[in-house]
Amino acid sequence: MPAASTQDFQPVAPSSVTLPVSNANPFACKVIRRNGQVTDFDGSKIQIAMAKAFLDVEGSQASGSARIHDTVRKLTEQVIEALLRRTPDGGMVHIEDIQDQVELALMRAGEHKVARSYVLYRAERARLRAEKESKSKKKGKKSENVIHVKSATGDLKPLDEDRLRKIIAEAVDGLEGVSAEQVMTATMRNLYDGISEKEVATALIISTRVMIDREPNYSQAAARMLMDSLRREALSFLEGQHTEATQHEMVELYAEVLKKTIQIGVKVERLADDLGRYDLAKLGAAIKPERDLQFTYLGLQTLYDRYFLHHDGVRFELPQVFFMRVAMGLAINEVEREDRAIEFYNLLSSFDFMSSTPTLFNSGTLRPQLSSCYLTTVPDHLEGIYDAIKDNALLSKYAGGLGNDWSRVRGMGAHIKGTNGKSQGVVPFLKVANDTAVAVNQCFAPDTQLHTADGIKAIRDVKAGDLVLGISGTYREVKRAMVYNQHDAMVALDVKHSIEPVKVTAGHPFYALRGVPLEQANDRTVNWLAKGKVKPEWVEAAQLQKGDYVAQVIPTETVMVDGFSVDDARLYGILLGSQSSDAEIQRLCERKVVREATTGCVVNDGAGFTFVYDDFYNAQGEKRIARRFSHLSQPQTLALLHGLLENNVVVKQDEDICFSTVTRALAEGMRYQCLRLGIPTSGQIRDSAFDIRIPAVPEIAALVDCQPIDKRNWLTYNGCVFSRVRGVESIPTLPFVFDLIVEGDESYMTTAALAHNGGKRKGAVCAYLETWHIDIEDFLELRKNTGDERRRTHDMNTANWIPDLFMKRVAAEAEWTLFSPDDAPDLHDLTGKAFEARYAEYEAKAARGDMKLFRKVPAVQLWRKMLGMIFETGHPWITFKDPCNVRYTNQHMGVVHSSNLCTEITLHTNDSEIAVCNLGSVNLTAHVNDGKLDVAKLERTVTTAMRMLDNVIDYNYYSVPQARKSNLRHRPVGMGIMGFQDALYKMNLAYATTEAVEFADQSMEAVSYFAIRASSNLAAERGKYPSYNGSLWSKGILPIDSLELLGEERGEYFIVDHTQTLDWDALRNQVKAQGMRNSNVMAIAPTATISNICGVSQSIEPTYQNLFVKSNLSGEFTVINPYLVQDLKALGMWDEVMINDLKYFDGSLQPLDRVPDALKAKYATAFEIDARWLVEAASRRQKWIDQGQSLNLYMKEPNGTKLDNLYKLAWVRGLKTTYYLRTLGATGAEKTSSDDSSAANSVAGIKRAANLVSVGSEAPKACSLLDPECEACQ
Repeated sequence: MPAASTQDFQPVAPSSVTLPVSNANPFACKVIRRNGQVTDFDGSKIQIAMAKAFLDVEGSQASGSARIHDTVRKLTEQVIEALLRRTPDGGMVHIEDIQDQVELALMRAGEHKVARSYVLYRAERARLRAEKESKSKKKGKKSENVIHVKSATGDLKPLDEDRLRKIIAEAVDGLEGVSAEQVMTATMRNLYDGISEKEVATALIISTRVMIDREPNYSQAAARMLMDSLRREALSFLEGQHTEATQHEMVELYAEVLKKTIQIGVKVERLADDLGRYDLAKLGAAIKPERDLQFTYLGLQTLYDRYFLHHDGVRFELPQVFFMRVAMGLAINEVEREDRAIEFYNLLSSFDFMSSTPTLFNSGTLRPQLSSCYLTTVPDHLEGIYDAIKDNALLSKYAGGLGNDWSRVRGMGAHIKGTNGKSQGVVPFLKVANDTAVAVNQCFAPDTQLHTADGIKAIRDVKAGDLVLGISGTYREVKRAMVYNQHDAMVALDVKHSIEPVKVTAGHPFYALRGVPLEQANDRTVNWLAKGKVKPEWVEAAQLQKGDYVAQVIPTETVMVDGFSVDDARLYGILLGSQSSDAEIQRLCERKVVREATTGCVVNDGAGFTFVYDDFYNAQGEKRIARRFSHLSQPQTLALLHGLLENNVVVKQDEDICFSTVTRALAEGMRYQCLRLGIPTSGQIRDSAFDIRIPAVPEIAALVDCQPIDKRNWLTYNGCVFSRVRGVESIPTLPFVFDLIVEGDESYMTTAALAHNGGKRKGAVCAYLETWHIDIEDFLELRKNTGDERRRTHDMNTANWIPDLFMKRVAAEAEWTLFSPDDAPDLHDLTGKAFEARYAEYEAKAARGDMKLFRKVPAVQLWRKMLGMIFETGHPWITFKDPCNVRYTNQHMGVVHSSNLCTEITLHTNDSEIAVCNLGSVNLTAHVNDGKLDVAKLERTVTTAMRMLDNVIDYNYYSVPQARKSNLRHRPVGMGIMGFQDALYKMNLAYATTEAVEFADQSMEAVSYFAIRASSNLAAERGKYPSYNGSLWSKGILPIDSLELLGEERGEYFIVDHTQTLDWDALRNQVKAQGMRNSNVMAIAPTATISNICGVSQSIEPTYQNLFVKSNLSGEFTVINPYLVQDLKALGMWDEVMINDLKYFDGSLQPLDRVPDALKAKYATAFEIDARWLVEAASRRQKWIDQGQSLNLYMKEPNGTKLDNLYKLAWVRGLKTTYYLRTLGATGAEKTSSDDSSAANSVAGIKRAANLVSVGSEAPKACSLLDPECEACQ
């Protein structure tokens, strides 16, 4: 950019900027320069840079322009405001981030020529810096700083840059837009002398991962680098020595790796003996190593975290071995089992179909619990109620979601014959079930200190999104922080290497080592560990005893700070450990400081590193080690400790080095730095001071010139130090306790010991209640945050089980009568017209005075309360009893009393049968080629997948006999789909279009056709399911035919499409002749995790966001919709400005004027799509599905009218169930006045709601302003 006169431009003064509501001053921010130095923020530099950009475009004569003066001033203010929003309390911002904001401000102001000039200027400056750096390197010929890498055995060897380049070259091979040189350069910046092999691998991944937001293909490159680490970990375990292999070398090795994995898996009791009886050579030859290359980073990381087999924390299963192991389990009972295992393997490893998570976890293991869903019904007597709660515990121990039907339990005020008293109703029992389901006996006291990426925090202050240290030695994101009101027993766990005992519920598991005598030498214990005589395991706190060991995990991650040397680290430690006042620290931070070489004193006005005040003090004004200096390299960590100890240490001869401080944050920070070196520390609180005792191991003793210790009173094993338990004592119960759900590791480190996530989790159970139950209004309020806590179940999902008659009463604005089930017992087992007739008889009985316990409410009033609660609390979900039963294929065997946890399973239950369903999902994205559905491939996929699902039933482990009986008798399975949104992207269709609705129809028709045919063919081969006779199948009624049955029951409230395109008559005749192997064959599950493995969109969901951010210790990395990037590239719009705009607007294209409308429609996110389109697409699918679909609904600005229309539309369109309502709107549900509601509740009103989206329309029609009865616009 040529020089231009800017002398006429006056810098923006701080006082002239109108700031958002905040006490912070933007000039409290510090700026990180490219060389790592930190300088004060100077807003005038932004104004000058902008002025130069304008003058470069418009010429120097424009320097006097009032328009340019005013524009530059306003844009500068916008940039400062944007920076303040990002750092409201001060802090640091990188120079590149400031320049990014300048670009964004210019683009948003429409100054595209100026923005382009500024972008080109930045690019040219970057090129010149790179040239200068390159010349400097050439002059120096060879770097003086040779990087040495520490091996697993502790040996140092020079970094093998050639191998590093080879790994990178393999990782980027064939990936468009991915630069090996950029990855290499970024990786080298993160390496240091003495780095471990594991840290080198991590640096590779981190350096690649941060580039994903520029080019989505870097996700695959990062996955391939993670694959290199995984190969090293698994092969070293299998071989018993350090072993590495490239992807190319795995072509020859995979067959042998499969054989060794099976053999060792059996030996360490992770796999069943039966797997060893396969022809492993034949299976090994069938493995396709190249399929390791298809993972995204998130997909492979998900497998690594949750699915691969591990022993003592070491993953020893590689991806293709994993898929083959699952396939082997599913083929175990096949006659030609090797051929079938290979067939199943090819389906799984290609991502064309994926089994559900329980199947992936447990297939081929000693306890093959492969089922996903269980449905139970709870009887109306105490013994049966508590048996049902016990069954929940047994089923959820190994299984997925549970659905409980509670509609038979008598209501509040009902007579109890045995005691001649009155019942308290269903709610108290639901409270018991809730507390059992969440296992509140696995939680910590509120003040329990945890290691987080930002330092120690009390568990009560940890929130979702924070990073905590887990068993892998790395930091993982907290997915959910929970608080429980409880009454369970608690203990204080006193650990030798800690400051104070941990207060915890008695059932919380710690990673521990038991059975080691107190007097036993460490060498012998290590020998015992090597021989497997003892091994670490998760042990409940109350089961620990004095002398047991508990683990403290050694943190493994290193985050380098640019320009930060070993000397800087020592200086930082000196300043932290000094007795300098806040004012002195502030003064030093404002000036550059150095340490005088001869005297060792800290002096001013040097040319050394500039520290920031915030590097020394937290928000409470307490000294602590800043996050950016908490995870340094080992040499820098030792130097930091050296500095801390220089001015504050007392040596107790031959034992401990004592460090004292008045702040807990610094005390625990010191302990954490020692733990990073594998050194556990103890301490005590004395006279408001924290005294830390550090064992004088050689590396620490050398820092303070004392005698090192000879013997260690802790064990080091498998990435953890193990410290003795000094005692476990009972303590008074605390009313509120806390727990976390952590991504991946499922564990977190307190400052005393490593703890597991709690037990069974929130959402493991969903309770269903029919709408005529007299306790229904209390049931609706179970999830409210106000009211009597004894009548609240905050951790149990709930769902309304609504009969059609209720919806008809809402339409007619009639009254609805509530009964206690003991007075109207047969309503529970009646559906459709039979229910309506019997219900009317009970109402007449109540009217005659022959029934004492009943209550009448306006149906509209109860319906509004349902909608209000689902908006306020997210529960109970809206599900419909009659469509589930009238269309149920096995209705001759019983009544469907509920759905499951995710509302897609609709199977009957009774006292002797617990319904079970086994799930898997077809990846629809993989079956779209050249913009069309590949029907031939889909047929092959569905045929093989149905065989896999049927095999699950006989191979499955059943934890209760009622589940085994039901599953073997009816053999239901649930084939679903995933990747629907991605399939639309590949077909260039927007979700909110008629074409997308028609694709939902046609694709589900094909899946349904092939699934039914495959099950019928299995029946010809293996026999019909035992309860086949009398089913709808046996009568020639297929799911598409059962629409007519529902229409007959429903009447005018049923408006659905009946279009068919395939030869259903031929299939109907085949089913009549051959029968069916499975009572049910289809159900669309949420697929949250398996879709991540396959790298596709979840289930039938629209895209939630086109951009999302993942956090880890090294920072955040952004993942952007790859289809969107591809389209933007094609339009020439994929540039830095677009990237930053997408980040600013959370991935939404709608505010971006330069993006074409067609692209905005195609990439509209969930809250940008009218939810009625989701219902329309779901209705088209539902006509083909014999069970249900897990359907989330999204509404940006909900109100009572919109919710009323949406859920009535779902009912009229024949949906069986709905799942979560996701909203971004106000905090309270808007209510419809009685005068306005009549039109919506009428028959005509419901019909109008059903016709809001019609085939051939361009978009959902809200209403006509000329129609006074339509409420959608009010």
